[in-house]
Amino acid sequence: MTGIYKITDYGVKKDCKDLQTREIQSVFDLCKKSGGTVIIPCGTYYTGALRMWSDTTLILENGSELIGSDICEDYEVFPIPPEAQMRSDMEMITSYYGKPWDTYRRAIISVYGGKNIKITGQGVIDGNDCADPEGEEGYRGPHGIFITSVDGVELSDYTIRSCGNFMHEINNSKNIHINKISLKKG
Repeated sequence: MTGIYKITDYGVKKDCKDLQTREIQSVFDLCKKSGGTVIIPCGTYYTGALRMWSDTTLILENGSELIGSDICEDYEVFPIPPEAQMRSDMEMITSYYGKPWDTYRRAIISVYGGKNIKITGQGVIDGNDCADPEGEEGYRGPHGIFITSVDGVELSDYTIRSCGNFMHEINNSKNIHINKISLKKG
């Protein structure tokens, strides 16, 4: 049986203006071995890069806002595990820009390999318009959600807005179901 983890039960503070990346990630890490459900309750929560694991559901409750940092350095570029097959974006980026762009994979939420990922609820994921003057086209910063090499992705009902790059980057994945997501700028 997998657990249900409300982030505020694990030291994450509601409506705190400070980044709580480490605290929120520690809740996701409770799902690393056997999966589980992470609940973001009503309130505002600031974060950098977060990583989800197989068999994990993220529920954004009504009135919740998961707001990404407006500083690119707050977005860790997670190592690619051996089981994740990345598409050849680096080859394309290197040829287009004349150099590799290692930070391309930055995102508020990242998933690398595995199965059964679900993000749902009436809440909001906000990219905070984080721009990177060193990024693609001189401004592209972190993605909202970056998913690669996952079997079984379900995205539904939430709002995602103001991302510095793609709101959703999903590649080399299968069995993807997307329903009733609101995409907004600003």
